[in-house]
Amino acid sequence: MSTPFDGSQDGAATRMRLNSVPADPGGGGTSAGTTKVDTQRLDGAANALVELRGDTENVDNKADEDTLGAVTGLNRHTAPGPPEGGSWATAGSLVGMDVRWGDQVANLKLMLQDISDKLHTSSGHYTRAEQEEQARQASIHTPFG
Repeated sequence: MSTPFDGSQDGAATRMRLNSVPADPGGGGTSAGTTKVDTQRLDGAANALVELRGDTENVDNKADEDTLGAVTGLNRHTAPGPPEGGSWATAGSLVGMDVRWGDQVANLKLMLQDISDKLHTSSGHYTRAEQEEQARQASIHTPFG
């Protein structure tokens, strides 16, 4: 497999050309250095994460039900007690696996909520900053109108 950094196949020298930063247009009046933030997209992403968090909970509940069903089924057809007595060691392992799964799901849900909260907060900060800047601009009185 070849990469852009490999030598050419025919032995000729390969050159790598880097993109350059455009020259400063100068003269002011440009939007260089400004940041445009689409707060609707931030809010949309945050809301999608909240929805994903709910979907994660539903999947976790279904996995819990299926695991409990498997454990019950294994234990129903075996002798009670330790594996040496005829019970399935797998049933206990499934319970342990389900606990680990639940811990991982809980961690994922916390991360999704944290990211969603931060996106909503960022959106609010940008919206507030934009409103404050508009108010500041509106309050400037010049003799030119």
